[in-house]
Amino acid sequence: MIFNTIEFVIFLLVVFILYWRFFSKNSTKQNSLLLIAGYFFYSWWSWKFLFLFIATSFIDFYAAQKIEQNEDPKRRKIFLGLSLSGNLLVLSFFKYYNFFVTEFANLFSLDPENLTLNIILPLGISFYTFQAMAYTIDVYRKTTKAETNLLTYLVYSSFFPQMLSGPIERANRLMGQFRVKREFSYAQATKGLELILFGYLKKVVLADNLALIADKGFSLPNDYHGLNVVIAVLCFTFQIYCDFSGYTDIARGVARLFGFELMKNFNNPYFAENINDFWRRRHISLSTWFRDYLYIPLGGNKKGKARTTFNIILVFAVSGLWHGASRTFLAWGLYHGFLSALNRLLNVKIEFPKPIKIFFTFLIVAFGLIFFRAANMSDAYKVIGNLFSSGSDLTILSGIKSLKLVLLFSCLFTILILERLNETKPEVFRNLFGKKLFKYSAYYYAVLLIILLGVYNNAPNFIYFQF
Repeated sequence: MIFNTIEFVIFLLVVFILYWRFFSKNSTKQNSLLLIAGYFFYSWWSWKFLFLFIATSFIDFYAAQKIEQNEDPKRRKIFLGLSLSGNLLVLSFFKYYNFFVTEFANLFSLDPENLTLNIILPLGISFYTFQAMAYTIDVYRKTTKAETNLLTYLVYSSFFPQMLSGPIERANRLMGQFRVKREFSYAQATKGLELILFGYLKKVVLADNLALIADKGFSLPNDYHGLNVVIAVLCFTFQIYCDFSGYTDIARGVARLFGFELMKNFNNPYFAENINDFWRRRHISLSTWFRDYLYIPLGGNKKGKARTTFNIILVFAVSGLWHGASRTFLAWGLYHGFLSALNRLLNVKIEFPKPIKIFFTFLIVAFGLIFFRAANMSDAYKVIGNLFSSGSDLTILSGIKSLKLVLLFSCLFTILILERLNETKPEVFRNLFGKKLFKYSAYYYAVLLIILLGVYNNAPNFIYFQF
C-alpha cells in the first residue's frame, strides 16, 4: 500500500477512527490495533513476505532478551551474531545475491543467466533491517534496555508510517512511545495534517511532475544534449529531494495523528556549505546509522589520516550499495566517499561567501546524482558526455504548458525558501504561520495545486520504496 493512493487514504481514515474511538482506553489496545494495521499495510503488497518479516522480528526480540540476560561476553556475542546474521542473510539474499553472482560470472567469463535467480525484493527491507540491527546492537552495548513486552516490540518494528522508507528510528527514541497510553491532542493532530498536506504537495505536484522531465533525459540519453541534459539533471536533483522528504513529511504527519513523534530526516540539504555538511542534513537517520554502527566501530578518525580516509570511503561505498545492488549506486557512493575524504584531508581554510559555497556544493551533489539515476554505467557516461556537449534548445520541455512550468517552479522555490526560513529564523517562520490569513492561504493553495497539478495517472512510487 502506497501513501499516494486512495487505498491508503481509506485505510488511514479507518485506522484513525478505530484507534481513537474504540482502542483508546490503554496502550495495549492501541498497540494491538497498530500491530494489526502494520501487518495489514505490509501484506497489502505481499502477504507471503509478511511471514518472513514476522519471523525476523521474533528472532530479534528473543536475541535481545538473551543478550541482556547474559553477562558472559561470549554468549552475548553469540546472540548478537544470531540477530545480525539473520537480518544480514535475508537482506543479502534478496537484495545482493544476483548482483554479486553476476559480477562473479563476468569476472570469470561465465554466463550469469545460469546462476541468477528470479528474486523479488521485499518492500522496505533495507529500512526495517537496519532498524532491527540497531536495536540489538544497542542492547549489546547496554545503551538501551531489551524490550520485555513482545507486543511492544512487534508494533515498534512494524509501525506502518515509517516501516517502508523510514526514518530509521532508534529504540531508545521510539520504543518508549509505545509503552505509554496516547491521548488525543488536537494541536498535535493539526500539525500532523499540515505535514501530510505539504508532504503530498512535494510528492504528487513537485516530485512526480519533475519526474516527467527527468525521465526523458535519463531514459533516452542519446537524444538530449547540452542545456536539455542540465535541465534533466536538475529536475532529478529536486525530484529526489521532494519525493523522499515528501514521504518523510507524510510519515511524520501520520505518526502524529496517532500520538507519536518521528525524527526529522532532512534539514535543507541543498543549502549545505560543503559535502560533509550535506550528509549531516540529508537522510539523517541513515547517515547517523552508518556513523554509529560502521564508521565509529571501524575506528572513525582516531587511527590516523590514512585509516580515516579508508573508513570514510568504505562507509560511503556500503551506503551506495545499501541504496541499490548495482555499479551505478556503488559509483555514487564512492563519488561521495572520495569527496568527503578529500574535504576532510584538505580542510581548506579559505573562506568563500556562503552563497558560493552552497552553490558549489549543490552542483557537485547534482552531478553525482547522474550515477544514482542512470539505468547503468553506460547510460551514466552518455549523460555526462552529453552534459558538456553543445545544445541550447529546450526540446526536453516540449509538451508542457508554460503556465504549468511557472506554477511548478514557483511552488518549488517557495517550499525551499520557507524550509530555509524555518531553519535559520524559526521565530519568523512561526510568526508567519501564526497568522491565520497566511496559514489558511497556504492550505488553500496547497490543496488547489494538488488538485490541478497532481500526477495521478500512472503515478510513480516513492523512489526510496525500491531500497
